Amino acid sequence: MPLMMLARMLSPWTDPACVRPQLEGLNDNMGGWQLLYATASAQWGTPLLYEVLRKHNDLDQVHESIRILLRGDCLENRLRNQLLKSELAALLLEFAGAGVAAVLLKGAATFVDNLYNGIGGRTMLDLDLLIRPEQIEVAQALLIDQGYVEIPDEGKILTGTPPDQRHAHINGYRKPGSPVHVELHYNIAYGQGGRILPAEQGWQQTTSLAVDGVPALTLNPTCRLLHNTVHGLIPSCDYIKGEIRLWHILEFAWLAKRYWQKIDWRVWLEAAKREKYTTAFLAWLWMAHRMFAMPIPKDIVVGWWPGLQGERMLSATLLQFRRQSLGAGERLHWRERLLWGLHRLYYWAHLPGWVWRNVCYAEGWRNFPVRVRYFAAKVTSRRSWGKV
Repeated sequence: MPLMMLARMLSPWTDPACVRPQLEGLNDNMGGWQLLYATASAQWGTPLLYEVLRKHNDLDQVHESIRILLRGDCLENRLRNQLLKSELAALLLEFAGAGVAAVLLKGAATFVDNLYNGIGGRTMLDLDLLIRPEQIEVAQALLIDQGYVEIPDEGKILTGTPPDQRHAHINGYRKPGSPVHVELHYNIAYGQGGRILPAEQGWQQTTSLAVDGVPALTLNPTCRLLHNTVHGLIPSCDYIKGEIRLWHILEFAWLAKRYWQKIDWRVWLEAAKREKYTTAFLAWLWMAHRMFAMPIPKDIVVGWWPGLQGERMLSATLLQFRRQSLGAGERLHWRERLLWGLHRLYYWAHLPGWVWRNVCYAEGWRNFPVRVRYFAAKVTSRRSWGKV
């Protein structure tokens, strides 16, 4: 399966000697190279694939035409990321001058620790910054002063009801004529994820580093891993869909590899227990183990049920990839169609609970009526049905 082959190639836990036979096996198979490149491209992994192969001195094993494509993708991404990094440093200086503190989240945090051993490895969509709620308006004004314009998003419109607390950030801002997009967060994650990792906890557990010499804050390693997990499992119903995006769980493996001795796995798991998300977290860990050969921490016992859920997610992810890669006139085998139907049945059966805990959540029994009304509104919304 090309997706699993790609996962092992990109994994920081894989012995390079185990990858070389796979590369050699593709030498006389141009179709295999094209499929591997198409898979990596669809998963935003071509820049990192080039960087990994270059680091392991395996580029000479790659078919020349594919090597040229990979190199071009990586160089383009390096230039884009350098622009994002320079703009981030400039923004941090502006924020510091105005007394606005910011914590770098997700991809932005990789600029301070060089997580992927090269600026071109990670594909980035935007810069995510955690800002204290009382400083959001000041940060907005600073972005506007720097020429940024707001990106309208109907989904971010507040209703003035308690379920508004599920949102994590305001509308994004973009800089015209450049690829730079910025999201200002007041919560670290959406919905239930923001309750598993509250913003207050994030502010209390930061690490001081620098971006191009400009002081910067990131979440500490345990909180970064925790944020990665909730971001990969919750915001788009990912856990119940089982259609995990390779990039999210790959970053989990890279963070674990870099900070293995600094991560407190008990804190990571206890955070999940508070919101009854233990099985999902352990299933995520199991997927990282199966896809990237990442070891299970000695303090963690996965158990058969989370392991089964991890296999469910992996199966759904691979099936979704199969469906997307089918050619014209091709269709899944009947066994695959049956399995896909079972995955979708699981999703639809659990979707109402996900909506209740995320979209309609508001703490306390006194908010129960508004949650019911909001749930009814979502069930009858054409826009909501379009998402699912």
